[in-house]
Amino acid sequence: MKKPLVLVADDEPMIGFDVEMTLSEAGFTVALAFSSEEAQRWLDDNRPDVAVLDVRLKDGECIPLVEILIALGVPFVVHTGSLEEDLDKAFERGKFISKPADPETIVDIVRSLINPDAESRSVRSG
Repeated sequence: MKKPLVLVADDEPMIGFDVEMTLSEAGFTVALAFSSEEAQRWLDDNRPDVAVLDVRLKDGECIPLVEILIALGVPFVVHTGSLEEDLDKAFERGKFISKPADPETIVDIVRSLINPDAESRSVRSG
């Protein structure tokens, strides 16, 4: 069985690597990006099952990245130190997790975003 693919985008390497390790240990395949541009280039050839991203990456707010994820139908987690009410409307479709987040919480939310989609796919095909 193929492992779910998660795109993690965070401008802080320690946090990015920590989230990557947490998700890898939970059974996910993880791609890590530190800028919106890097994540968008990766999306040219890949489609994750879910994304976990900070609002601000090395090249600024990642609104264009969020718009691409929405267009692709990829659910996403907004993992940020910003207050939810201070975020651009583009982020409203994501599940909000405030930094610092418990690793189990991140895993649980990522799983919850992947599983409903898998269930609906099997219902449609069956």
